[in-house]
Amino acid sequence: MADLPVPVSLLKTEVSGQWNASNVAAPTFIEVNVSAQSLRYDLNVKDALLFRAGTPSITEEPVGNRWEFVNRVYNVELELSTQVSRQRLYNMAQEVRRICYARRHSMTDFQRIQFEGFNELTQEQANIWVGTISIQLVNSAVQASIS
Repeated sequence: MADLPVPVSLLKTEVSGQWNASNVAAPTFIEVNVSAQSLRYDLNVKDALLFRAGTPSITEEPVGNRWEFVNRVYNVELELSTQVSRQRLYNMAQEVRRICYARRHSMTDFQRIQFEGFNELTQEQANIWVGTISIQLVNSAVQASIS
């Protein structure tokens, strides 16, 4: 049986490899596999861009009534953090969006990268700006068999 692609790792590799530091300073790229409370990073050193599986991680929708093919969608959530400024947060989101559109058909394991949206989060802490980006990695009309 072929391995199922791991969307979080593959997207992190794609975004970090395509980041243009002349548009906005490159953050620390972190693949998250622990609870958010136990994760620590220093925003005094660099901004942070966290990659985690979205909810649900994978969805499938059958194509036609024979269920031979499916449209498979992998959800990934990115969390951006900076203490520089709100403008830096929006510039970081714009850089991720630029990469998604410029590289929308460039990943080997997925047919398309879709930027779904950006949401700025309000924090109780002063001078820290945080936002989340929803991205979908899509494979349309792929064979449904699991053998």
